[in-house]
Amino acid sequence: MNVWLCPVKPKNWRIIKSLKVFGAPKRASKAMSQVRPSDLLVFHVLKPINGVVAVCKVTSEIYEDYKDIWGRDRYPLRVKIEFVPNLLRNEHNPVPLSSFLGGASGNEVKIEPYLKNVWITKVAKEQYERLVNAFRKVEEEKNKSRQYRVRDKSHA
Repeated sequence: MNVWLCPVKPKNWRIIKSLKVFGAPKRASKAMSQVRPSDLLVFHVLKPINGVVAVCKVTSEIYEDYKDIWGRDRYPLRVKIEFVPNLLRNEHNPVPLSSFLGGASGNEVKIEPYLKNVWITKVAKEQYERLVNAFRKVEEEKNKSRQYRVRDKSHA
């Protein structure tokens, strides 16, 4: 299993999320030809969201389709996807790239300039593990917050 980072524009993310399909242009055929069923796609939505919003599992072989879902025969190299439970975030609260691409200090990484014209790129397993931990940490903080609110209401 490989893990792939897929930087996408907000408009394209909405289409991907709705149709559960990821597409790339022909010029990305070298990388896309390496994508296999059960690989994971990490979706980083570019500005203004600027963060990771989901991890999805590839559920099909790569195929070519010119159905006009992105406009003007764009992104004909496609794979079907399904969302990985607990690895989906609200677009208003994405996981920052620095949580898994940054150094050990967690310093902010200015990565967007390097993602220009990048459709899909491989992610190291260690980086993916850091991302999963970042998703878990956010979920744990959310659950703690809920517990405190419930406790506060019961004492009121």
